[in-house]
Amino acid sequence: MRRFAELLDQLLLTPSRNAKLKLLLDYFCMVPDPDRGLALTAMTGNMSFTAVKPAMLRALVNERMDPVLFAYSYDYVGDLAETVSLVWEPANAMASDGEPTLSEAVAELDGASRSDAPAILAGLLDRLSPESRFALIKLVTGGLRIGVSARLAKQALADLGKVDVHEVEELWHGLEPPYLDLFAWLEGKAPKPDMTA
Repeated sequence: MRRFAELLDQLLLTPSRNAKLKLLLDYFCMVPDPDRGLALTAMTGNMSFTAVKPAMLRALVNERMDPVLFAYSYDYVGDLAETVSLVWEPANAMASDGEPTLSEAVAELDGASRSDAPAILAGLLDRLSPESRFALIKLVTGGLRIGVSARLAKQALADLGKVDVHEVEELWHGLEPPYLDLFAWLEGKAPKPDMTA
């Protein structure tokens, strides 16, 4: 999660389109599969966790701190993800299994039932740094708002493979996250995915 959190933070603070492209390209080059494909899925708006809702997050944090203090904090900060990531107190600060990767966090939350999701999410938040908590909360609530459109992400992929962006767009709807075939082709490790069917 740490690399994904760093990427989101950098993208959020970068106004330039070309600088954002460079950040995405660097991330796609440095981060292994399936994390980079999952990050791409999240940035293009194709990832959702139906069991996690903002009201559930509020309920979780209200179990860990005074609800009035949280309300004041949220009012001051103005962003739910940022507020929760800053005020969250791990249940057991001494016990840590280490910070999960993006793919591990997604695997834990994917398909979680509404009854299991609060415990799973709380367990993940306990294991994460404040920056990574922010990224996870943005991920699960679907509100990244980092100034990256699907078109910009596809352009970064095209730059990775030194191909025309139209080639990426032709393949896009026929591929499934985490886009292993797409990344393999763009890196010259596999032939271009066949979308004739």
